[in-house]
Amino acid sequence: MIFTKNITKTYLKALSHVVIILFLVSCKAVGPDYEGAPELEVPENWDNQLNNEFIEASVSQTQWWTLFNDPVLNDLISRAAVDNLDAKISLARVEVARANLGIAEGAKLPALDGLGDVSEKSKSKSVSGDKDTDIYSSIGLDISWEIDIFGYLRRSIEAADAQLDRSVERYRDVMVILYAEIANNYVALRTAQERLQYALENVKSQKDTLRIVNARYEAELVSEVDLLQSEQNLAAAQSNIPLFHARINELSNSLAILLGKNPGTLNSELKQSYGIPHVPEKTVVQVPREILRQRPDIREAERLLAQETAEVGIATAEEYPRFNLNGTFGYDSKEFDNQFSSDSRYWSFGPNFRWNIFDGGATQAAIEVQDAQVEEARVNYEKRVLRAFEEVENAIKSYKEEKQRNASLNVSVSAAKKVNKITLARYTSGLIDFQEVQDAERVIFFQEDDLAKSNGNLVQFIIQLYKAMGGGWEDTETATEIIVNEQIQE
Repeated sequence: MIFTKNITKTYLKALSHVVIILFLVSCKAVGPDYEGAPELEVPENWDNQLNNEFIEASVSQTQWWTLFNDPVLNDLISRAAVDNLDAKISLARVEVARANLGIAEGAKLPALDGLGDVSEKSKSKSVSGDKDTDIYSSIGLDISWEIDIFGYLRRSIEAADAQLDRSVERYRDVMVILYAEIANNYVALRTAQERLQYALENVKSQKDTLRIVNARYEAELVSEVDLLQSEQNLAAAQSNIPLFHARINELSNSLAILLGKNPGTLNSELKQSYGIPHVPEKTVVQVPREILRQRPDIREAERLLAQETAEVGIATAEEYPRFNLNGTFGYDSKEFDNQFSSDSRYWSFGPNFRWNIFDGGATQAAIEVQDAQVEEARVNYEKRVLRAFEEVENAIKSYKEEKQRNASLNVSVSAAKKVNKITLARYTSGLIDFQEVQDAERVIFFQEDDLAKSNGNLVQFIIQLYKAMGGGWEDTETATEIIVNEQIQE
């Protein structure tokens, strides 16, 4: 009866300690609480006035690459989303950050260790007069629990959680960059193929001209100079062909690497040219404030600010004592028969603390370092926002200017073709010299080449615009969604 009363008294005392501990743990954590992203001055509309080709909206255009209606491009991006090596690396970092969060959350719970020992000890016969052998056995539990009074563990969890969010946003930013890079390389490839086609047509045109000149030379209607100039023009036109083949091969290899494949893997499937993708009839442009919520790099910068703010609390908590509650319970016996008897039981229970009373100002310096890193993160966030606005404005302006240039080039190419036809006819009739034919053929080749580059630029400026708005990641199924969902469920 007395033993039962002692046990009850002990349990009540332990329970009262736990109640006090839970009350202390509920105290506010030291350090600043994160109050969200800084309020910035954000314009209501873009400085560049949007024309009828743009639609200003609050929502993003998911899978923007599908607007180009190019099945090859769609397929390349779909494959890259799964196989790109940078994406896999970034996704692995998400898993590392999630595991680190699990470590931080585990620290707030009690640590329980099982203890066990069996040993045999023989006494010296010359000392004891009798050579006896004793067997000792011990089994029990050891518990340790840090009492998070000043919020060291809570701030650590906040920092780890923000780090996980950052890794997810970094992965999403990798995908935004990846989609734009694939689209840009693909458009550059199709542009190079179109330029090659113009170059081949120029070679054919030069060969036709050479036949005319040669016929006139054999008829002694022109001098050898015309023949030599025509041969020179043909050779110069042919010299451009290898450059375009090299460029096409380079871009094909770049696309293969982006898909996690060996160079040359895509050569056969990209060999046939489908032409440069057409610009969408309408392009969605988000209002400036939505860019803050859409771009993963801005979201990552905001999460970095949250992480650095939490780490100020971690550094501040080092100025305060850290308490631990330790306990041991087990059975210790020299005989197996009474191993678990009440006489073999032992236990201990009680708190301890560690307090860094003096460290030469190192803890305070660590807090100041962390405060400075918070300020750095805040400025970095503002910089990311301004850069995002700049990239959107530049893409809109570049597209509008290139659109005007493209229209002029179309008129110029059409006129150059007519001039070339008339000039060649007049030369054949002997009305003009060969220099005018040479000038006309040179103009038409350069104008057609510029037009092909302009057609590619128009599409690439639209790609640049969607990249600047951070479009595309939110409509792609990724493993990060599974990871985040698992975290919520736990």
